[in-house]
Formats: sequence, structure tokens, C-alpha cells
Amino acid sequence: MREDEVQSLLRSTLLPVDADVPARDLWPQVLTRIESRPAPHWIDIVLAVGVATLFALVPQWFFLLSYHL
Repeated sequence: MREDEVQSLLRSTLLPVDADVPARDLWPQVLTRIESRPAPHWIDIVLAVGVATLFALVPQWFFLLSYHL
């Protein structure tokens, strides 16, 4: 294929880009996504408290875990 054929194929396939005006406003979608964030489940809270308690009782494990992460 020649270069002009490739350019014409690309131009026919891709939509023209209008850089001055966005296609739609994304901010309302961002706000609804932030507001619809689910609350943490009780199991997640129990696990976090358990890990924090374990690290408070055995602080050497924190350094061991941080070394491997």
C-alpha cells in the first residue's frame, strides 16, 4: 500500500477531532461515581482491626511483611 492510500483509509475510519469543544461533560459522571461509592463491609473492617492488632502485638511481623512487599 502506498502512503496516500493508508492516509485515506485512516481518515475514512477515524472520526474527525474537534479540539475546541468536548463531546460531552464528564464532571456529572465523576460526581455520581464518587457519591455512589459503597460503604466498607463489616468483614473488611474486622480484618483491618485484626491486622492492626496483630502488628501491635508482634511488631516484628510488620517489618517482615514490608520487606516482602
